[in-house]
Amino acid sequence: MDICSYVAWFGLYSVLGWVYECTYCAIRTKRWDNRGFLFGPVCPIYGFGMSALVIAAQALAASGAGSADVAWWQVFLCAAAGSAVLEYTTSYVLEKCFHARWWDYSNIPLNLNGRICLPFALCFGAVGTLLYYFVCPLIGGATVTLPLTAWEVLALLTVGLMSADLALTLSALTNLDKRVQQNKSNFDAVMETAVDDIASGRKPLEVDREIAKEHAAEELESAARRAANEMSLVQRRTLKSIKYYSEERREARAAKLREAVAKVERERKARKHSR
Repeated sequence: MDICSYVAWFGLYSVLGWVYECTYCAIRTKRWDNRGFLFGPVCPIYGFGMSALVIAAQALAASGAGSADVAWWQVFLCAAAGSAVLEYTTSYVLEKCFHARWWDYSNIPLNLNGRICLPFALCFGAVGTLLYYFVCPLIGGATVTLPLTAWEVLALLTVGLMSADLALTLSALTNLDKRVQQNKSNFDAVMETAVDDIASGRKPLEVDREIAKEHAAEELESAARRAANEMSLVQRRTLKSIKYYSEERREARAAKLREAVAKVERERKARKHSR
């Protein structure tokens, strides 16, 4: 296979992986959830996994060994172990770069740091085995029939669209982190005012304390709503796709933003229906 065909198949299986991920989550949670790290309808981790499987199948074929010459359990173990390594590495790198997790298996038995778990690794192994024996031969046939020019065009489209999507997503993540930090500044400002009131020496009545609490809550709510209204579609999508931030204080601020975004979106939908 030419390098362009590998890139094109990577793009295709990234899209199919996104379809699988969203469908599975929609069935499990009974609501639509746009999954994936990138903004567009792609999950590159599936593209990388399938590309590795296709390359392995092609390497075996080149050495004179067909799919029938490889034991199914060997394919299964390689697919399961490979998916686990890929998923753990991806989760670790994303958390180190963005202090956030896009998935968490902590509630599933036999998990490793919540990044991978045995049940899902076995599922990916089974899917990889089916793909190896039934899909990879079809890919080989399609690769032969399509001209090189077609593969070059598909590869250029894949690289161009994914590069633009990556740049858009990274920009959204950077701006989103600034808004989360801004929410922290608003919280600190409100708390500093409350501390100054207490440090003045006057012991407030219980009623004054309740009023102060309500005022602080209103200020934080107002700040979060302003931030939610200023967020772009990409930033809101990114905030929803993040499972949680690994830092407790950062996650608390992000949770406040999620609540504000949900309220703002409900109000916008209500206004549209009322017209």
